[in-house]
Amino acid sequence: MALGLILLVPLVAGGLALWRVLLRRAVAARMAIRTPGGIDEAGFVAVGGVDQWVSIRGEDRANPVLVLLHGGPGTAFLPLGYEAFRPWEARFTLVQWDQPGAGRTFGANRRAGHGDLTLDRIARDGIEVVEGALRRLGRERAILLGVSWGSVLGVEMARRRPDLFEAYVGAGQVVDMHANERVGYQALAERLEARGEHKALARLRTIGAPPYSDIRTLLAERKILMAHPPASERGLVGAVLKRLLLAPGYGLRDIRNWLAAGQSSATAMLADLMAYSDDGPCPAIPVPVLIVQGDEDIQTPTSLAAAYFEKLQAPAKRWATLPGGGHNAVFMTPAPFLAALEAGLPALGVRRQA
Repeated sequence: MALGLILLVPLVAGGLALWRVLLRRAVAARMAIRTPGGIDEAGFVAVGGVDQWVSIRGEDRANPVLVLLHGGPGTAFLPLGYEAFRPWEARFTLVQWDQPGAGRTFGANRRAGHGDLTLDRIARDGIEVVEGALRRLGRERAILLGVSWGSVLGVEMARRRPDLFEAYVGAGQVVDMHANERVGYQALAERLEARGEHKALARLRTIGAPPYSDIRTLLAERKILMAHPPASERGLVGAVLKRLLLAPGYGLRDIRNWLAAGQSSATAMLADLMAYSDDGPCPAIPVPVLIVQGDEDIQTPTSLAAAYFEKLQAPAKRWATLPGGGHNAVFMTPAPFLAALEAGLPALGVRRQA
């Protein structure tokens, strides 16, 4: 019996490896850009003196440039959103960037060091990335889409260089982290109570209400949140793992680096992130603004984003709600999200061809 198991292990491992190879080939075929006016470029670019990974993809270079700022901090979207964002690449030229402390940028620099992880530094690097992408594409301005942590970064970049951006789009919009955590904790408790999830509610009560001073406690609360998502995000963890395994061009080392980056960056930036607030009496963003929120997002509570939007000063602004959408609507309901972009941006004066 033991000998049989010993012989079976390499067969199973070999079968799984072959399964992964074949599925990755199928994914790569679906992702291929074949249009004459298309672009598909990715590689390391020297940004702020550090090699950072930048991707530019789209079926028509004449389309508007959309710069997507990932969340986290440290959670690169490139190995997660390739299938979800593929239809977007018919409408936009999509620029993605593994920020310092994230993804392949983390993997390339973890030994040499990637410098301080601060909002100021990452915003400076982000502006440099946008300038380089616009030069490469022969364009003057881009649309900036910030998701979760990326919304903090996006607001900062838009304020520093409004000349670079046609519009700012926020999703999972962070407003004030202390309020964010307090309101989110209460909303999670109410969700668990309504669903009769008494054991999970007891675990949440044991953790206690925020603020949390260490990453371990925060992650314990987030684990409960992710285990009890809205219906649109059921199976999220499994979907993330599958997408990581099948991501085109991503080896096992890249996956390990992606996982390590999230933990490392969240730990390094926790104190600064928890101190963040843009909830003044009259916040202003000097470019047109579109906020897209899932109506069941309690990680960055939609109620706080709506109150922020109401008092926000901008040249033009528009709000879009995704019914049933959660914090990860950009991945889990990408078609409605794209529809919200295509409806909201023209209303702000952003044309399909810039």
